[in-house]
Amino acid sequence: MSLKPLIHYKVGEKKFNSDLRAFQYFTNNLKNTLELKFNFDLHEDWTVEPSESIEFYRQKVCEYIENTYANITIAYSGGTDSETIADAFKRRRTRGLRLLNTVNAFDVQMKTRQWLMQHTTEHIQAKHRDAIVELDWLFHVGEQWKPNTYNQFEKQIADYNMIAWGPDVTWTNQWCTDSSEMYIKTKRVQGRSCMLHGKEKPEICIENGWWCARYLSSMFETPFHFVEDDVEHLYFFVNDICPELPKKLAWAKAQEMERIFLEGEIELTPENVWQTSLTHSPYYERLITAMGYRALSDFLNTSATKHWGWWKEEVNKELLKQNIHSKRKTVLSEKFFDQVITKTVDNRFLDFKHKGINGILTKSYPLFPINPLLLDAS
Repeated sequence: MSLKPLIHYKVGEKKFNSDLRAFQYFTNNLKNTLELKFNFDLHEDWTVEPSESIEFYRQKVCEYIENTYANITIAYSGGTDSETIADAFKRRRTRGLRLLNTVNAFDVQMKTRQWLMQHTTEHIQAKHRDAIVELDWLFHVGEQWKPNTYNQFEKQIADYNMIAWGPDVTWTNQWCTDSSEMYIKTKRVQGRSCMLHGKEKPEICIENGWWCARYLSSMFETPFHFVEDDVEHLYFFVNDICPELPKKLAWAKAQEMERIFLEGEIELTPENVWQTSLTHSPYYERLITAMGYRALSDFLNTSATKHWGWWKEEVNKELLKQNIHSKRKTVLSEKFFDQVITKTVDNRFLDFKHKGINGILTKSYPLFPINPLLLDAS
């Protein structure tokens, strides 16, 4: 099955669908630009804050999706993005949604994974029983797909068959490693079908005295493709359906970050801003609250299940002890990193600790000038 990618990379005028290929080409052409690009249009000017609320723009996206697709499936973890999408549809009483929570066949026996599936199921029953009964919502928790074997994986990395090395390869058995042996049905009625993914949180940076927004490729792993061929994949929070939504979210996050820096008298440096913006930031929950996100449970509202979160790392440790394919795939990816990537990609772009590649950024979108009090103190 072919899957139309939602992002690509540009080095100068040359386009790539693999960040590794882009970095290899860029290493030999450092005078060119290197940029993450979406395969849809975002407005260029972000310097005027959209006048309506975040909820207003979320509902515009919901309305478009309702009017366009007969079968709507949310790629559902219960985390901050997918639960916020579900809540937005619930407020408008959208009927017949399917919420698909997947687990790969290697992970499913892990105690850590079983705990999370039980945790998610219990909280769904407590919060969304009304939607199940009144709106005919279907929650599927723990639907299985099967990753490829280590032999298949070796060919996959040799063919550069991944969109973003970090989220697709550094973490074992990500969606891009699907073996195509198990498929999950999503359609309920005739008509167009879509799969909604979150991808909601812009990174905030400072440039030339302005707060700016941008997106990082390591947040955009290959979407899963173990569903019917004609299911269209969409990002809910960053798209051209409602360009005001990503702008409004970026403004909300940057404004909250400015308050954090003022209140804490934190030195305004690019590194401090970057660290504050990321998922492992101590301000993570404060920032997602400012952007109007809330997960299914208090646990899922933290960064524990994100990449480098403590729960995610526990799953990986348990997996590598018990599953030979996963263990050998890790060995293969690390060998490829040492023997190929380090020799073909400028070392400034590499994460040697995790045997990974740094993400590629979009262009920066200026939002508003930095408060002079912060500039005077820096």
